[in-house]
Amino acid sequence: MTEKLNGAPISGEYEEILFDLPGPWREQVWHYVKFTTRDGLGWVGGFREKDNHNFLVAELNSKGVACVVSGGHGYIIDINQKEKIKDLETDTILDLTADQETSSFYISRWWDLKLVDKEFNEIDIQVPIDCDGIFFKEKDGRELNLEIEEIGADLIKNQDYYVDLDEREIKKRGTTMHKSNGGESAKTKVDTINKRKSWPKRLWS
Repeated sequence: MTEKLNGAPISGEYEEILFDLPGPWREQVWHYVKFTTRDGLGWVGGFREKDNHNFLVAELNSKGVACVVSGGHGYIIDINQKEKIKDLETDTILDLTADQETSSFYISRWWDLKLVDKEFNEIDIQVPIDCDGIFFKEKDGRELNLEIEEIGADLIKNQDYYVDLDEREIKKRGTTMHKSNGGESAKTKVDTINKRKSWPKRLWS
């Protein structure tokens, strides 16, 4: 069991372990997560923030493993051993979710999406359209719905795509697209070539 905390715990309330960045850092900003081992022992991990201000947590219940994103940087944590398994190589992570059935995580950035498999390999999943933000929505069976932000004349929130969690690929379900102003338009043609734009890294808060 994991629980995001609003700040550092009361001194002495739990065992505290700090997990620092493997490379340079700029600020003394930390996020805290309370973990509970299989024996019911609670402890708190502190994770230094990297470049931005997002704070995300997902857990693989059967493995006792969690992924924590602190300021775009991902940490894989062994909850029962109270130690870091690895730092994710992928940085500027925007969103995070877990798939319990395959013991894997999915991470997204502004322009791409990756699977972190049960051996913690980071595997690219082809995104069929150019995008500037990929967010995980609700699951419908073995389908993980996506909201993809596209930039054009209008900022469009595209909800036509989902991840097939069994086949581990993105699929399209329809043609309806939702504009950020609440209107709708139909996209008549989708470029299915995976182009990676060199979008400048945007800060989020």
